[in-house]
Amino acid sequence: MSSCTPVAVVTGANKGIGFAIVRALCKQFTGDVYLTARDPGRDQAAVAKLQEEGLSPLFHQLDITNFLKEKYGGLNVLVNNTGFWFKDRMLAD
Repeated sequence: MSSCTPVAVVTGANKGIGFAIVRALCKQFTGDVYLTARDPGRDQAAVAKLQEEGLSPLFHQLDITNFLKEKYGGLNVLVNNTGFWFKDRMLAD
């Protein structure tokens, strides 16, 4: 089943720049906004913090390909903010 609701996904969004992007999208984007990252505990805490601000982000574990296709029929906005720390430098996932 697909929806006509626009959808935005921000990866690496439980803190820092990704978190700020989710906050801004929740305030300005006219569709559903998903906060995604690898740590479900920190991710859900980030969603709860934004909900305390009166915003409505959604959470889904990082691997969301089939979920988006089935629920929305695709993806409208992707902010690929995911990265990881390796020794003394930042590398993209």
